[in-house]
Amino acid sequence: MKTLYIALFIISVVLVGGWYYTTTEYEEPDVENELVEKDLRVEFIPEGGIESQEIRVVSEEDEIMFQLTIDELNQWTQENWDVFEEEPEVGGREVDSGGFGFFDRAAAISHDNRSMIFSVSDYAVATTVSFVIVADIKSGEMNMINKPAPGSVEDYFWSEDNNLVAYTLGTARAGGDFLGVDNVVDFERGFILNEEDILEVLDPDQEVVEIGQFMPVFKDLEWSENRLYFATEHLENDRINWSVDREGTDLRIED
Repeated sequence: MKTLYIALFIISVVLVGGWYYTTTEYEEPDVENELVEKDLRVEFIPEGGIESQEIRVVSEEDEIMFQLTIDELNQWTQENWDVFEEEPEVGGREVDSGGFGFFDRAAAISHDNRSMIFSVSDYAVATTVSFVIVADIKSGEMNMINKPAPGSVEDYFWSEDNNLVAYTLGTARAGGDFLGVDNVVDFERGFILNEEDILEVLDPDQEVVEIGQFMPVFKDLEWSENRLYFATEHLENDRINWSVDREGTDLRIED
C-alpha cells in the first residue's frame, strides 16, 4: 500500500507540473537585444570643439559599448566606397574616400538601442556633402547610405519602428535647407525635401518668390503614425506645419 501511495504522489506531481508548464506563458529572454533596457548615450572624443577624433556609445555605468576612431573609419570607408553608383564629388572634385578629418557632431541611437547613426562630411567651395553611416552597436558592423547628402547633418530623428531616420541639413546658405529621410534597413536614400518641394505647394507659379530666394528652414521633426511632421518658414516669415508620408510622396499642410 505504501508503494501505491508513493506511485500516486509521483504521478500527481508530474501531471500538475505538466499542466503548469503548458498553461504558464514562457518568455524567451531577448538574448539578441540585451541592450534594449540600457540607458545609452553618444560621446565624442575630445568632448570640446568640433573636430572629434573618436565616437563612442556608452552605458549609464560608463561601459563602452561601441568605439570608433576616425582612422578606423577612414580605413573602413576606403574598403566600402563601392556602395555608391557614382563617384561622390564636392565642389567639382572627387571626395577622398579615406580623407575624413573628424566626425560630425550629429549622432543618434535607435529606440531599441540596436543601432547608432552618424556622419562624416567633406567641404569645398562653399559646398558640403555628408556621408551617413549606420553602426550595429553590439557587433560593430557598419553600413553606409548609398547616396551622399547635400549639406551638413544637423540632427537625426528615428522613426518609431527604427526602420527610417529623418534629419535636417544645413548649407552655406542657411540651416535647415534640406530634409532627408533614409531607409536604415536597406541603407538606401529614401527622399530629400527642399525649397522647390515647399514652394510647389505654397507658391507653384512663383508669384511671391522665385526658386533660390526662399529658405524653408526645416525644423521640429517628429514621427507619428507612419508620417513625419515638421515645420518650415512661411512666405510671410510665419511658421507653417507640414507632414509627409514615409515614401515622401504625400506632402501636406497641417492645420
